[in-house]
Amino acid sequence: MNEKYKVYWSQTSLNELANMLAYPPEVKERIFNDSFTRLIYTPTLTAKQIPYGKLEGYWARLGLYQVILIFDVDELNAVVWIDGIKHKRQNIYWKSK
Repeated sequence: MNEKYKVYWSQTSLNELANMLAYPPEVKERIFNDSFTRLIYTPTLTAKQIPYGKLEGYWARLGLYQVILIFDVDELNAVVWIDGIKHKRQNIYWKSK
């Protein structure tokens, strides 16, 4: 695949990243920059689609420093919207019961 996706962060996800108190600003900046390199070419390659709940249809992918990026993919326009970010052990609500 030679298609490049445009990656955008929503204001909500930026706020969630800013409110992660366990990480210093340098680490948050690395997480932010790394998200672009991870999602620009094949965003759904190692991602898992959320099967139910209010985030049904979104994708979740492990990012740098054990954070999970929650994003939506628009295949037609080649756009990825990161709508949330959580720590790996924080509220994993898409796992089967």
